[in-house]
Amino acid sequence: MPAYNITKLKFREVVIPEGPGGIAAEVSISVMNDYPLKFELPPLGFAVLVDGCQPSDPLVMLADTITHSLQIEPKTELHANVTGFIRRLPDDVIQRCPESGVSPLDVLLGDYIHGNEAKIYVRGSESPSLDTPAWMTDLISGLTVPLQVPGKTFGDLIKNFTMANVHVSLPDFDAKPDTPAAQPKISADVQALIALPSEMKFNIDVNRVRAKADIFYKHKKLGYLDLHQWQAAQSQPTKKLGDGNTDLQVESHIEKAPITITDDDVFTEVIQALMFSGKTLNMHIKADVDVDLKTALGEFVVRQIPAEGEIPVQRMSNFPLFYGDSTYRSLHSLDRVA
Repeated sequence: MPAYNITKLKFREVVIPEGPGGIAAEVSISVMNDYPLKFELPPLGFAVLVDGCQPSDPLVMLADTITHSLQIEPKTELHANVTGFIRRLPDDVIQRCPESGVSPLDVLLGDYIHGNEAKIYVRGSESPSLDTPAWMTDLISGLTVPLQVPGKTFGDLIKNFTMANVHVSLPDFDAKPDTPAAQPKISADVQALIALPSEMKFNIDVNRVRAKADIFYKHKKLGYLDLHQWQAAQSQPTKKLGDGNTDLQVESHIEKAPITITDDDVFTEVIQALMFSGKTLNMHIKADVDVDLKTALGEFVVRQIPAEGEIPVQRMSNFPLFYGDSTYRSLHSLDRVA
């Protein structure tokens, strides 16, 4: 394969006569023709495939593409425009693999949005034009070429990740250590702003979210919040000023989610600050968020999107907490810390 450069990659929603809708991918590729050859390449059709769960599994077709006729000039850089159509996401792409617990789509999207190369395959298929010679279609249909699509980091894909109306319930006095009843619990309204990439020009709704988040106080890890259960969410697109792109405002509510304390000394420091400072504490949160998306292709999950934000916690006037040693003890359940 000669060296190639993908200069454009955009996705948009389209109406497909054979179905309710789909996604079109518009790709521009530049490649240098180092040979003294001049000819016209007729329109061609290709299938885009991805790996299955195992290397021995058959490749799974993800999209079909067409190229327009191209004039090849000797010793000249070639610029090709390719349009691909994704009509639906095959079950083999979105279902989790038994061994890894992630789907082929998880791997593909995960590599792409984290800036790593995403591997796809291109195989020749039927031509969209009757002018394409049959021998050429037969030739390319027997070829499967692996391609590396350069990933792209989208910066802060989830930004303004915050928790509001925070309520923390401390464990019961008689709870046994290292049991679920001995864990403090948090209830809050989770708000996040997803910066949709400019390459994505189609409607997206967020139905559910879940996350695993580390909580820090003064740059020291307090513990982690495990929201492995899906939480219902609502989303609303918002226009960004200036560039006309769209962000997605997502809101969800968590109710008494357990916090696992990993450093009792930091927890004691937090409790002391709440009891005696009278000031609002700002705790920091770093999370990997799974987002359940509804699109024209159906419903699928994008996993482990990094997010950071703040949790403001303020002591209430009737803070009924007592502690004795470096391990926290709550003698009464705390109704809430808002």
